[in-house]
Amino acid sequence: MLHEGTLSGLKVIELSDQISGQVAGSFCTRLLGDAGADVVKVEYPQGDPHRKSGPYPGGVPDPDWSGLFLYLNSNKRGVSLDIESPGGRAAFLELVAAADFLVLGQNSSEVDRLGLRRDKLSEANPGLIVTTITPFGLTGPNSAYLGDDLIAISAGGMAYATPGIPDSVGNPDLEPPLRSNTNMAGYLAGVQGAMASVAALLSKTIHGTGCEIDLSMQEAVAAVMPFELAHASYHEAKPRKPEIFGVMPNAYLPCQDGYVVVMAVMEAHWRNLMDLADNPDWAELEVFSSGVERARNWDALEPLLLEWTMAHTGAEIAQLAQDRGIPCFPAYTVGQMVDSAHVTERGFMVDMQGPGGQKFKLPGYPVRLERTPWQLFRPAPKLGEHTLEVLGEWLGYSAEQLSAAGAR
Repeated sequence: MLHEGTLSGLKVIELSDQISGQVAGSFCTRLLGDAGADVVKVEYPQGDPHRKSGPYPGGVPDPDWSGLFLYLNSNKRGVSLDIESPGGRAAFLELVAAADFLVLGQNSSEVDRLGLRRDKLSEANPGLIVTTITPFGLTGPNSAYLGDDLIAISAGGMAYATPGIPDSVGNPDLEPPLRSNTNMAGYLAGVQGAMASVAALLSKTIHGTGCEIDLSMQEAVAAVMPFELAHASYHEAKPRKPEIFGVMPNAYLPCQDGYVVVMAVMEAHWRNLMDLADNPDWAELEVFSSGVERARNWDALEPLLLEWTMAHTGAEIAQLAQDRGIPCFPAYTVGQMVDSAHVTERGFMVDMQGPGGQKFKLPGYPVRLERTPWQLFRPAPKLGEHTLEVLGEWLGYSAEQLSAAGAR
């Protein structure tokens, strides 16, 4: 099944880590597949670890219906090969020789052990672009370290930069490092890996040869923390401090039905917000005279604002504020986001149906392309679903060669 997209006609091989279950390589290739590339995911016979991660429709474990696996691997074909065996390795290397991209989500020691550095592969395929996503990169004293998403988040500094503004840290010496409830390092690295791969493709059209992309998950995390890194650089690296930087209010505040995010950092925003709150006398106090002063005295200002927010729902506050040009929105739960009228109308969430008829939703593609709109044209593959098809189509394997490769 061919799909017309911006990357149609390009061939991608993915080999992702079989131990720590990094999402980076799989998400990188998911993005390339969403753009129309023919992505072939190579799994060992035991299958990708995310097949065992869930969640599953109806809570019944099924390796073909893990929600995480379905999301990461839609718009791909699946090949099952034991690349540790002579026949399986030969087939894998032939696929790589026929591909435009090889995307590796591995530890660097595994990349070296398998002989998958580009200098080992370029003779058979000079135009090959090898995108290697590892916890710490291919060089440096920590390059051989093993790692997963939590390790990359911690090594990148984000765990100790969380919580951030407007969360308060009462005692930074006692506050443990924290992480978000998602594979943040892997998704960040996956996006950057896809972007770098396309940039390398543009370079290839000019220079005629491929290249090796060395992407560190640690650095992918650190790269999105300019405020924290600049502060550490200017003021020496220190643990989190309890004071609030910047201007306020720029915070989520309790309201009648949860929380609402209010960003009234400009003076015009602040004046309009005070108009909505009936211009209380305290709004004219010197301690609240500027955004910087409001940040410095946030402990005093926050409970005063709560008197107003607690009298309204988040939707009411957001409507009132937006009508006055104040950036504001309710703090959605995941379920509220999924069911919201705006997200529904834009068609971001994709309706799926499980093996027993269970209905569930998965995220679609957040980018809208005018001439080649995103489509879910292929569900995530069952284990080895396209092995015979791909080896026959890409390599012209005979039945005997398929048997020698251990294909099934």
